Amino acid sequence: MNGHGPARSVAIVGAGFGGVGAAVLLARAGHRDVTVFERGERVGGVWHHNTYPGAACDVPSHLYEFSFAPNPRWSRRYAPQEEIQAYLEDVAREHGVLERVRTGVEVTAAAWDEQRGRWRLQTSAGEHEADLLVTACGQLTVPKLPSIEGLDEFAGPAFHTARWRHDVDLSGRRVAIVGTGCSAIQVAPAIQPHVAQLDIYQRSPGWTFPKMDYAYSERAKQAFERFPVLQRLDRAATFAFMELGAAAMTGKRWMLPPFRAVGRAQINRAITEPGLRARVTPPDELGCKRVMLTDEWYPTLTRANVELVTDRIASITPGGVRTADGRERAADVLVLATGFESHGFVAPMDVTGRDGLSLRDAWTPTPRAYLGMSVPGFPNMFLLYGPNTNGGTGSVIYTIEAGAAHVISALDALSRSGADRIEVRASAAERFDTELRAALRGTVWHTGCTSWYVDENGNDPSQWPWLWSTYRRRTAQVDHATYEVGRPAAAAV
Repeated sequence: MNGHGPARSVAIVGAGFGGVGAAVLLARAGHRDVTVFERGERVGGVWHHNTYPGAACDVPSHLYEFSFAPNPRWSRRYAPQEEIQAYLEDVAREHGVLERVRTGVEVTAAAWDEQRGRWRLQTSAGEHEADLLVTACGQLTVPKLPSIEGLDEFAGPAFHTARWRHDVDLSGRRVAIVGTGCSAIQVAPAIQPHVAQLDIYQRSPGWTFPKMDYAYSERAKQAFERFPVLQRLDRAATFAFMELGAAAMTGKRWMLPPFRAVGRAQINRAITEPGLRARVTPPDELGCKRVMLTDEWYPTLTRANVELVTDRIASITPGGVRTADGRERAADVLVLATGFESHGFVAPMDVTGRDGLSLRDAWTPTPRAYLGMSVPGFPNMFLLYGPNTNGGTGSVIYTIEAGAAHVISALDALSRSGADRIEVRASAAERFDTELRAALRGTVWHTGCTSWYVDENGNDPSQWPWLWSTYRRRTAQVDHATYEVGRPAAAAV
């Protein structure tokens, strides 16, 4: 730990990749007074909760891992859910984080104590205090339920993909899936061979890209173990390709046509029936919605027991789904692949900063944060995977590591100065937000489609409009012209 100031205590909310990664990196930097709160019964975050059939990552395994903990034993190019969950638990255990995690404990509120320069957390297990608050709640954690008439009246099992009912046997049953996003394109191919009928209800199609997934041979795994440079090279090549995609979706949209051609060729190769081909071909610009990686989605739609329904859902009935044309399709099981409440960031926790300022009020109408991490009026608080730190390509774990470096730099600044608080200046946050919004206007996400990236008022609290290497560069050090560092209250008096 740099400097000569007192050791700082850190409270981290969430024990997914963000919370575990931050705890490990803080410990490696000498900050060991860290407590991680996780409302679930184990670490893992989204990979603990999303256990639906076919659940897997859509980022290659060698990039979807911590840079400090490479895993040469991934079974596939794109790791399945259970392996990612096991990997995160292994990292937490091997780096001494598990003993710092308080599982089954939910943080319901956090309030800044100005006099003492500390955060006071209200949890389901009592009160906790810390010098620094780091939220690692994620953007895709709270399931979003559609507002469809009659949803509560469905007679059979009905559940969200993120809360999969493993006690429900789908064999030989009629299943309705609502949604055609990233979860649906994994679930449908996995359950199609087992169900009697699969009706998939699509609001609008999204672009896909070939996943080109494959299993790693034992020989390949041994090579990665014996020659770690091979895995690092693969990671670097994957990152470079992701950066190319990020450039195409942001400042260099003239690069998009080849990507769009690949997406269209994937559709045409798998689907020959003109009507179905037309219904799955997006009218939007590629990348306007999240681009999905799949090798199995389009072939699944051509199976005899599968129907893609594009008529609007009018209501859910006790026995099935009724569409706007008046037709009712029978269903025994209803699966909601309807995404997440993606703009909550710290939900459902209530956060109160200086002078009683509520984070909910500060984020009305749109969540905003300097580098997605710091909010004026909320000293000693940093968000990981906060507003505008999502992208059309890339790995969120790369983003998390960059954010953790920013937190460590802030702690070092406090230590060097002997201060007790650090807060982003309102003027700096406003300048950054103006720069961000101007850059967003030229990206694919603002070309007119409807997606979870952009809210109903056209505000974008989600996306990062530059390269991910730019994010890492900008978060590497705390800029002392951007942050105000305050002395302890007693010293000020």
